[in-house]
Amino acid sequence: MGIILSVYGNYLMFEDLSQGDSEVNSEQNLIIETVLDPLEVQKGIYAVQIIDFEKASVTVSILDPSSTKIESPSVNVELFEGSFDVATSGTYTLLIENNGEQVKIFGVIGPDPADWKKSLDLISFIILAIGLIGMVGVAIYLITNRKKDAS
Repeated sequence: MGIILSVYGNYLMFEDLSQGDSEVNSEQNLIIETVLDPLEVQKGIYAVQIIDFEKASVTVSILDPSSTKIESPSVNVELFEGSFDVATSGTYTLLIENNGEQVKIFGVIGPDPADWKKSLDLISFIILAIGLIGMVGVAIYLITNRKKDAS
């Protein structure tokens, strides 16, 4: 039950995210777009994973529907996550640029998942932990009873 709930929770959390991957260099950028509405969601999230980070000189920008840069963090790690405020309705863009050698980059952008979707992850972990503790308890019980029966 816990595993099924975990898989379903992850599906729900990531179903609304737009994703893309590409080889990015000084001539080719990675652009990922998603449509967001402030009446439905107040925060957006994004993540960037650089596969061969040592060769990268990556710049990440979040553009609002009017193409104004609203976030432009420096990326100096292999996996970077961030969030931004959704102020106007329209297409938000994750723009990933690389001025170094060509590297494979994976990116996602979309709405921040609702709290109830995030709580499914915690609930599934608790169910899995209880199940594992129960299995250990049953194993200990069977071993101690087997020793009693043998003597």
